[in-house]
Amino acid sequence: MDRAQFLMTPLLEEEKAGGPDRQRINTMSVNANIPTLYDKALCSKYKILTSAFFYPRGIRDFILQGLPIKDNDRILDAGCGHGILSRAIRSKIKREAVQGTQQFAFDISDDMLQGFRKTGADGIDLRRLDVRELSYDNDFFDLIVTSAMLEYVPDIENALSSLKRCLKPGGKIYVFMSKKTRLNHFLFQPFGKPRCYSFPELTNILLRVGFQNIERQRFPASSFWLNIWGIIVEAGKT
Repeated sequence: MDRAQFLMTPLLEEEKAGGPDRQRINTMSVNANIPTLYDKALCSKYKILTSAFFYPRGIRDFILQGLPIKDNDRILDAGCGHGILSRAIRSKIKREAVQGTQQFAFDISDDMLQGFRKTGADGIDLRRLDVRELSYDNDFFDLIVTSAMLEYVPDIENALSSLKRCLKPGGKIYVFMSKKTRLNHFLFQPFGKPRCYSFPELTNILLRVGFQNIERQRFPASSFWLNIWGIIVEAGKT
């Protein structure tokens, strides 16, 4: 059994058993003090945990193979953390010689942003912002991506409404989120007691906020195990 199979075995068993105890998961609290929670030590632990699941590789595989980026796109990485999404997008832009793109990223944690800068944030407009109080103009971005942020905000609809305001009509948002499982709840509780959602739950939230054309995407075969651990949801603004 390789490392990926070992890490995913509890999730496979949980899926066969019918998923987590809904009542328990629905009553999880969300830590509203993320800026102080994510100090240097916890940021390092989070990076180690995501690397153990080969999450950065899965993100890169999906973006290189499945994320549409056009010339002159403005792209936002919302809740960028250490910059996994932004660096993968930058690699795709260079590989495909996409012209005129602009990359933006924000996070509420100074330590996360510091970690991003250390690993390379050249050419990316990097800011410390709260998703509920974004400083970007209306209808500014063509593409928004977000990973491991919406699970931690006190009000997900408020956060998504804020992101939708900044998205151009015809633009797309891609949400990367860990599934609602007991194992994920256990693994990520030290990082802010996340509230995870099933695909139907997240779809309903996106619809209430006003997003349309909602589709579930999948990690490519090279990172198949991440489809058991997490979900990718694409939605549009009309």
